[in-house]
Amino acid sequence: MKTRQEYEQYVNNNFEGEAKELLLKNIALYYQENIEVKKNKYKVGEDVFLKKGTFIHGLGGSKESYNDFKIFDYVCDNGFIGGDFNDRPTVKILNSVGMWNIKDDKYLKDYIKEYSGVTIWYRVGDRERGLTDHFELCNYKDMENRFIELNNDPEVWQWSAEQTKEVRFVPSLFSDKNQLAFIINMESDYAKEVAYQDVWNPDLRKEEIMKYFCSPYFLPEMLEGNFHAATTDRESAIMFGMTPKLIEGVLVGRKIENDKEALNHIKTKLPDAYICNLDGKVIVE
Repeated sequence: MKTRQEYEQYVNNNFEGEAKELLLKNIALYYQENIEVKKNKYKVGEDVFLKKGTFIHGLGGSKESYNDFKIFDYVCDNGFIGGDFNDRPTVKILNSVGMWNIKDDKYLKDYIKEYSGVTIWYRVGDRERGLTDHFELCNYKDMENRFIELNNDPEVWQWSAEQTKEVRFVPSLFSDKNQLAFIINMESDYAKEVAYQDVWNPDLRKEEIMKYFCSPYFLPEMLEGNFHAATTDRESAIMFGMTPKLIEGVLVGRKIENDKEALNHIKTKLPDAYICNLDGKVIVE
């Protein structure tokens, strides 16, 4: 990890205009001391409830994220910082750190069921009447029936499915590959100020800003702003990054849930955070 001065110098050398101002603001917020944050507390066995605007950040399936906790430990110590700032170039959304943004108040268990499955794309109509694309999420338990429905629907011209993007990064009921994700409380005034610097924020959807945060192939789609279940319409990307002080809890997959040594390690790194499982229940206070 670099110093604050190195990050600020990098921004001053590589960005202009409002994009530079937004990044410098979030760097200042990242290093701000004595911040006030909000965090929910639970007892073992209680259901975790996610307020609208809560962030989820998964660590993906690399061995460093679970087997030796290398990435997990780094985040606990340093927070969430976009890879481009630490010599790890990104591909689609640039100079920011990606988050899953909870769009409505809901229990964690219901959220997990929603994304544990596939994103379906299907096309309705024909060449004479015109073709319309549709996108939807489908829970893994409902996939077979939904696929049969699509196959038998005379209005559906073609369809395909792939795992949801959450399944690629976050623990799920559909795959054991990912075992760790952070639950981040964004209710405080400080957190909301940080969250404004979001690449997906429609207030900032201007080409002179977005050209610094979107790859050339994705920039037109971002500026158009017509997002759906496959794009997705559930993402945030915080410019520069965020402090680890906002971490409220840790979601673990089935492997870690039954690994006492791993659970102890998590609790040692984040003593004030709860640990919850894929049933959405707290297993460690």
